[in-house]
Amino acid sequence: MIADQARLRSDLLAWYARTGRDLPWRTTRDPYAIWVSEIMLQQTQVRTVLPYYKRWLAVLPTLKDLAAADEQVVLKLWEGLGYYTRARNLHRAARYLWTAHAGVFPHNFEQVVALPGVGRSTAGAILSSAFNLPCAILDANVRRVVSRLAAVDLPAERAGSALWQLSEQLLDPAYPRDFNQALMDLGATVCLPRRPLCPVCPWQEACLAHQSGQPERFSTRPRRPPRPHRYLVSVIIRSADTILLVRRPERGLLAGLWEFPGLEVDSEDQGLDALQTAFGPALQITGTLGRIQHEYSHLRVSAQVFNSSWQTAPETLSGPPGIREKAWVSPDAWSDYPMPQIAHKIARLYRECQQLT
Repeated sequence: MIADQARLRSDLLAWYARTGRDLPWRTTRDPYAIWVSEIMLQQTQVRTVLPYYKRWLAVLPTLKDLAAADEQVVLKLWEGLGYYTRARNLHRAARYLWTAHAGVFPHNFEQVVALPGVGRSTAGAILSSAFNLPCAILDANVRRVVSRLAAVDLPAERAGSALWQLSEQLLDPAYPRDFNQALMDLGATVCLPRRPLCPVCPWQEACLAHQSGQPERFSTRPRRPPRPHRYLVSVIIRSADTILLVRRPERGLLAGLWEFPGLEVDSEDQGLDALQTAFGPALQITGTLGRIQHEYSHLRVSAQVFNSSWQTAPETLSGPPGIREKAWVSPDAWSDYPMPQIAHKIARLYRECQQLT
């Protein structure tokens, strides 16, 4: 139990009234707009989210618009934001809400947390922000704040229950909207993972981690395992003035996005043979464009990129296996297709090589 909760609440709300960030999702009570912001903010910093959020609402301003949108429009709006499952879950949930709830965003916690891509903390953030309901939150920043406040010295995998109890005890039932926003601001701007700004923290006097002299020790951040390194071979395949794009399967990494055809190989020196085996003699390799490096949250990728031409009619191309759709597209029209960042890197490499020839 945290002592003097009333004082902690009033101090935090007073600090928030002076220093709270001016963010667009804080000026609305529309649960749809707040929901979109909370999904975008999962594992993504505010400054990255801001332009995406504004662009998204300009194109899809209502839940009805999202429910009716084509998947390719949704993915294109999300392009570059990463973790694309979030966008697909938003789309799925909007369609479900439109049919099962007549397009009305629910006020009920159980119904919100059951939506695809919405966990306990996200549901609490939506309901407190949109409807001022007393629902606690526990995102990464809030975990750090409450674990330091109470000096919770537990491994990340064991700390969850204790930290949820602390967040629920701290929550101001009279002002849950402002309190949760203040708590998120405190973690994002003051109680930083490294070198926290303790002198300006409204909870400095009560913070047990600060009193210990080692606030960084109390963060309950799980340790990430080493990221595996994978090797890919990718190929630009030309036919007349068009280049082949392929659409990834409906499930898995980068599902539904467009890219240049490629294969995973055991080592970089296997790339050329793997391409010829996959596509057959009609694929004529004309040179190497270069290599690119790309990092995901869970793996690192090295890709060797080849240039080639297709020697028979485009419709005769049948590989690679497992793709969802093919399109022969002029480079001028690539921007119409939602692509992952690794595909954009390959596109830039291709254009740079074209300018040199």
